[in-house]
Amino acid sequence: MNYTYRGVPMLKNPFDLAIYPLLLTQTRPQTLIEIGSYRGGSAMWFADIAASLGVPMRVLSVDIVKVYDLTHPSVTFFEGNAEDLAAILTDDVLAALPRPLIVIDDSDHQFRTCLSVLTFFDRWLAPGEYIVVEDGILSDMQVADYYDGGPVRAISKFLSTKQDRYMIDRTYCDYFGHNVTWNIDGYLRRL
Repeated sequence: MNYTYRGVPMLKNPFDLAIYPLLLTQTRPQTLIEIGSYRGGSAMWFADIAASLGVPMRVLSVDIVKVYDLTHPSVTFFEGNAEDLAAILTDDVLAALPRPLIVIDDSDHQFRTCLSVLTFFDRWLAPGEYIVVEDGILSDMQVADYYDGGPVRAISKFLSTKQDRYMIDRTYCDYFGHNVTWNIDGYLRRL
């Protein structure tokens, strides 16, 4: 929780810091949408890692409290509510995004919010694209009740009606061992 990138807090697990570059290398996204900016460290990190891999990727980072004190040539910060993404990520905006696309949900980790993000992006993700739901580790930490079941419950609920459209990609979830990630069952690939 003390990790920073370029002096900016970045709340990521070391295992996921190793997994994300693998995902970016394989999928070569042109756009990454991050829901949950916090202080902006991870948005900058994603942009810099993509550039170092030769992936010309834009990052759109949305948070209920917009990041104003950082600038990065490949990152745009927006103010928006994860439960009302259509207000900021309109049909026109999403239709114009360069593809492939990766979505990272690192919002408030509440069941309702995670399910809302998954549901919102469902119609926009194309086969082969990913949505990563972060911090399912809250269940293993036995604090998921504070989040109404949190990310793991939201993923389970979402997949119960969408299992023909998505798969949990074990390549990433289990890269270092079964679910050795903070994103428990959270690397979802659109089929």
